[in-house]
Amino acid sequence: MYNRNTSAPPLLRVAPERLALFLDVDGTLAPIVSKPHLARVPLATRRLLQHMQTRGVALAALSGRPLSQVRRLLHPLELAVGGSHGAQLSLTGGRSLTYLAALPDDLVRGLSAGIAPLHGVWLERKPAAVAVHWRQAPQYRAAVDALVHETLRHAPEWQLIEGHCVHELRHQGRDKGKALRRLMQHGDFVGRWPLAIGDDRTDEDAFAAALSMGGGAIRIGDVQPSIAPWRLKDVSALAAWLQQQLNRFGPGILDRSYKEGEYERR
Repeated sequence: MYNRNTSAPPLLRVAPERLALFLDVDGTLAPIVSKPHLARVPLATRRLLQHMQTRGVALAALSGRPLSQVRRLLHPLELAVGGSHGAQLSLTGGRSLTYLAALPDDLVRGLSAGIAPLHGVWLERKPAAVAVHWRQAPQYRAAVDALVHETLRHAPEWQLIEGHCVHELRHQGRDKGKALRRLMQHGDFVGRWPLAIGDDRTDEDAFAAALSMGGGAIRIGDVQPSIAPWRLKDVSALAAWLQQQLNRFGPGILDRSYKEGEYERR
């Protein structure tokens, strides 16, 4: 059941070697920007996550972005990734699984033609989804909604997920919750306490999966209702909470195998 709980998460008493973090990227680790290619995960956040890995925390990124984009944003971190809302899985140890289903080309062409007159609205094709962005033209939200729903009439196996100023069409068979469950069956994630963290509707599936397994969930942002029992205001608040959690783990041996310059590569 959705709620509007605004309580901040406590510092966890879970040992780092028992904790599994499942993190959204845009709006969670990286601030929301006008165009996806402009997004950046702050250097300090990437370093913080690497320190948590060193202490024994299992990390995974769950994103609507393709795997290649997630890896670029989190470089040089090596962690499990659920990309394209779980249609792509990259497991620890280099193993990857892909479950791709493409929206028929004629429907994509029709959707593209429909938004062509809407200045500032643009279409993004992903490996297993199609996103229509209207952040730069909020006056066309209703028009985008109508066009997307008309497209869905001809694609019954697809569904609409609304995010931050974006309408995204994805196949019904995959979501972040399924990705979380799959990852929890592999490698270092097995037997751990899962904590899912995200900022929009697509992350609610991951929250539901983590909570059903006895874990926790944190919603970033203070507007929309959520099943997550805890909330943090924004990206900066999450980074501060993660730092406090790391401090609670106590001193540890830092893996210095990453050179300073490695964090600046794209």
